[in-house]
Amino acid sequence: MAQQYNMLQMGGEDYTVHFEDRKDVKWTYIPFNSIADLEALEQQMEEAEAFDFVFVQSPYSETLMRAFRLVSTPYNTYVDAHYWNGAFEAEPIVRERMIRPFHYESKADCLTRLRSLAFIKQYGDRIYPKQCEVNPAFEGDVYYKGQHTIVLTGDFGETYTPILNWKMYLYYDKDKVNTIWPEYTATGDVEISYTLRLYKEPTMKKLMCQYVLEGSSLQQPLEIPSMPDDAHILITAQAKGSGTLSVGNIHKRWSRLEYGHAILGGQRYVDEDRGEFLHYFHPGDLKPPLNVYFSGYRTAEGFEGYFMMEKLNAPFLLFTDLRYEGGGFYLGSDAFESRIKTVIQETLDWLGFEDDALILSGLSMGSFGALYYGAQLNPTAIVVGKPLVNMGSIAKNMRLMRPNDFGTAIDILRGNEGSIDDEAVTRLNQKFWSVLNNAHIENTVFAVSYMENDDYDIQAFSDLLPVLSRQGARVMSRSIPGRHNDDTPTITSWFNHFYYMIMESQFGRVKHERKASI
Repeated sequence: MAQQYNMLQMGGEDYTVHFEDRKDVKWTYIPFNSIADLEALEQQMEEAEAFDFVFVQSPYSETLMRAFRLVSTPYNTYVDAHYWNGAFEAEPIVRERMIRPFHYESKADCLTRLRSLAFIKQYGDRIYPKQCEVNPAFEGDVYYKGQHTIVLTGDFGETYTPILNWKMYLYYDKDKVNTIWPEYTATGDVEISYTLRLYKEPTMKKLMCQYVLEGSSLQQPLEIPSMPDDAHILITAQAKGSGTLSVGNIHKRWSRLEYGHAILGGQRYVDEDRGEFLHYFHPGDLKPPLNVYFSGYRTAEGFEGYFMMEKLNAPFLLFTDLRYEGGGFYLGSDAFESRIKTVIQETLDWLGFEDDALILSGLSMGSFGALYYGAQLNPTAIVVGKPLVNMGSIAKNMRLMRPNDFGTAIDILRGNEGSIDDEAVTRLNQKFWSVLNNAHIENTVFAVSYMENDDYDIQAFSDLLPVLSRQGARVMSRSIPGRHNDDTPTITSWFNHFYYMIMESQFGRVKHERKASI
């Protein structure tokens, strides 16, 4: 049987009947009007899996707080806003488990929102400007800036005029709110308008609905409401004014409404160029350290490493970069990079930890984020696997070492340096090394597992080691024969092993399995 989304309703009118048609949802109702209901819940928790979502329609009580200790995990519990008050806000468990009020306008709206949130996993994808065609009547200049930007310069007219038509469509997934976020920048007085048409079939015989995004409606992601049928989203763009229009990817993601991006509790940052990253904080046991994990290269949008970090039992913070084809290595504008550091610092402050009660980590693309920001934040440790640090060289090596493989590196080089020549390669490499060479890392442990024949950045570890040694950092390393993607399981195994070693030696945390065997 397929996995079901496990939902619990505590109190209120029983909504079970409204989910009987959803075979992907298991809905459990408990009246919660006597101590017997708490005892029944205790019995159920012994027999059943944890709940993915808990909806509470009951006033504050100590009995309810006891129930929260049974069923609540970070971000899974929501109290009907009609019952929410200061008594909830004052409870430590509400803060620790990130319990929040649930707002709605009517019973129908409440049910629609609950049904829209009832799905497992996370998903997002994108379509690229290389998959669109330009209106042949446009008389201005047109060129592609890598795989992820088409640049049009000229006079687009005084009123909105068709300019782009995407030959590929996005797929609308039923029973979920689907969010749409287009990337673009404009100079002069150029304005853009996107038209999204939803058809049940790609033959476009029957239009289901249509959305127009322009002006202020482009400031926030479009949320296409939950509907009972899948659909194909065909997109066109119009423009007006005079100047330069740069059009990038159009993203689609499953929405958790205001309760999270990608997953419940996920948060989003967008910069002035409409580039995004997501971050997610899990409080764990609220004891040091804060473990930060930067997701690797992902063409499917969302977080990576959740369960790996959760097993450590400590607070953790996940980052994922949504730009380009699968991420931009966490490099970007000053505002983009500053926000990543601010999120980490604000999380340390929320936990009440010292600034060095911190471990930064990542694999492959994520290793760059861990090393780059770790060199600026002076954590207790940095744990990385398959390190990539010479981003300029990675792009340059594509032509001979990896023909037609990982062209995103060239897009990242151009995006950060405005060129792909040798000088740009050197500048992008130096962006990392200038940070590391000026870091104060004499009290930081570096744990590195790397591939001996890495065809992306073969010099990464040999370049890192002398710099780290010169600055007095402590280094643990393990080499694995093969190219970058030849043995990810072994790399991941050493990554976890190093993590447990550091958690025990630096923070006194002994892995549960070892405790049990003593």
